[in-house]
Amino acid sequence: MINTLPELLYHQGLNYPEINAQLTKDSSGTFQPTTYKELTSQMFDFAAGLLTLGTKRGEHIGHIADNRQEWQVISLGSMVIGCADIPRGSDVTVNELRYILSFTECKTVSVENPYVLGKLCECIDDIPTLQNIILIDSQNKALDRFDIKGRKLFHYQDILKAGVEWRKEHPEKIEKEVWKGKTEDVATIIFTSGTTGTPKGVMLTHKNFLCQLEGIASTLGFHKAQRSICILPIWHVYERELEYYIIFFAGTMCYSKPISSVLMSDFMKVRPQFMPCVPRVWDSLYQAISKKIKSQSGISWILFQILAGASSNSLAMKNRIHGLNRYYKERHSFEHGMSKLLYIPYGILYPLRVLGEKLFFSKIKEMLGGRFVCGISGGGGCPPKLDKFFNAVGIQVVEGYGMTETAPIVSIRNRFAPVLGTIGKPLYYNDTKIIKMDGTPAKPGEKGVLYVKGENVMKGYYNRPDLTAEILSEDGWLNTGDIAVSTFNGELAIKGRSKDTIVLRSGENVEPFPIEGKLVESPYIAQAVVCGQDENTLGAIIIPNIDELEKAAEGDGQKFSSTQKLLDSGFTQELITREIERLISSKNGFKNCERVSTFFILEKFLHPEEEFSAKGGLIRYKVLNNYKHQITAMFNKETKKQKKVMPEKLQEMLPERFQEVLQDFISSH
Repeated sequence: MINTLPELLYHQGLNYPEINAQLTKDSSGTFQPTTYKELTSQMFDFAAGLLTLGTKRGEHIGHIADNRQEWQVISLGSMVIGCADIPRGSDVTVNELRYILSFTECKTVSVENPYVLGKLCECIDDIPTLQNIILIDSQNKALDRFDIKGRKLFHYQDILKAGVEWRKEHPEKIEKEVWKGKTEDVATIIFTSGTTGTPKGVMLTHKNFLCQLEGIASTLGFHKAQRSICILPIWHVYERELEYYIIFFAGTMCYSKPISSVLMSDFMKVRPQFMPCVPRVWDSLYQAISKKIKSQSGISWILFQILAGASSNSLAMKNRIHGLNRYYKERHSFEHGMSKLLYIPYGILYPLRVLGEKLFFSKIKEMLGGRFVCGISGGGGCPPKLDKFFNAVGIQVVEGYGMTETAPIVSIRNRFAPVLGTIGKPLYYNDTKIIKMDGTPAKPGEKGVLYVKGENVMKGYYNRPDLTAEILSEDGWLNTGDIAVSTFNGELAIKGRSKDTIVLRSGENVEPFPIEGKLVESPYIAQAVVCGQDENTLGAIIIPNIDELEKAAEGDGQKFSSTQKLLDSGFTQELITREIERLISSKNGFKNCERVSTFFILEKFLHPEEEFSAKGGLIRYKVLNNYKHQITAMFNKETKKQKKVMPEKLQEMLPERFQEVLQDFISSH
């Protein structure tokens, strides 16, 4: 039985010594391999190097770096001697760095480059326990300008060399350190992004990570030597757990960047089988694919849309025939039998799917290297538009769900029996329950807050038992704060965040996520943030797709001297209004209280570094705070407009269905 994460790598180093564990670019951009044998040796060398610094079992090692070859060496090397890493990315702010390293009383910290070292120097006086700094990459820059206030500065390579010498003097001693580790030992303390205030340190044990590996393997099914392209921040637990899964099946981690041009080039170079990523990456890939096809000709784009749509409908019918749909009540034999009739339209559409494969879909697969099997989307809900599109063109995307406090994976859609629109069934190592707002258990199809209990649930928040008690009950149930529904067969679907729920003045509770997901299906809307807390109606911040707006304006015979004039124009306002009304309608399953009655347009988010987390998720409260003046002005304008249309008191008195009828009557007269 494997008890710790370093033990997992040690085991793979013995069993698959010559398989490549990592592919990393050198200075010329060429991918260079590191075998499992080499990675294991480097892990032990770094662990021994830490011992030469006087590091003791149980200490905390700060680890401030982005995803790169050395990351796993430092992290797993720290764990070999019983230390826990305290990770963060290079985009960490000085205040975050000060808080995290001082709160966890780190004696040693590794930093990626001089840029991060400079941030550390700004707050070094506030970290009294800090003694040693390890610099991973000096970037050939002079370091004498950094005032490290008497601390010791070491180069990463020097720590490895010291470790090699220590191991020569103490043969096999460092290997024996691995067996001292216990499954309940804390492996890492990951500080959340602090979307609701001060970051909280989530204590995760070796068991939290290891318990998931066989469950993940049963849903994804990859094999030794297969490759994954790695682009996400490794300090986020989602990427981290999936890299442990790659080690578990003796696969290869290929490090790239989430930059379209770099990523597309690297796909061709390493030809991966899968990729963990976030919805924003899938959106970027979708935009790149669309742009390439549109550049061929207008006819090609129209034909592609027809064939992709036919393929999507064909896939939906196939899934329904095989029972791979969201069912909220038991499916009787009669209904199952009737679904077989779908073979007729499925057969009619199938040739179009074959034609799409020949003309377009196969070329899209070649853009991803030609061997791509599956993408794992996490770190936020994948918009239905993207989910359907990629699966329709033969690039399978499965969605996973979890949070830092569950290390993180609660469920993943099974790629061998996928039910689109869900995050799959909870994996065997954890149990879930959905509790409605009135405290009663939810039935299939009923919304409620999702609770999780299992071996993957955190030990607690570091030095904050008060905060731990708020989210984790005495009998082990973790309140995720996410609103979910379950199907009759047990698949889960996330409908929003309980803390994101918008309460209108009418008392209606509205989840913004489904509305936002529908809005971005418009070719003219790149991003949308729905708001309206304590207002009469919903509003939205719209980030438009500039390229599509310009084409629409040109097609309408309109010309604008600047992008801002285009965005401010009546043409754009009317176009976006029509799109919102088309998408957020009763026809698409939205209630009257979920309709967006007002909006304002931003060319782009002005502070993306603070409005989005490192994994690409929207930090809603920061967005709402940054644009609070525009939001207030938007609703003030809407209130004046509504008063002309229908008195507020009358509106509140009428049942919802009559509000809509009366509103439509007044609008038409």
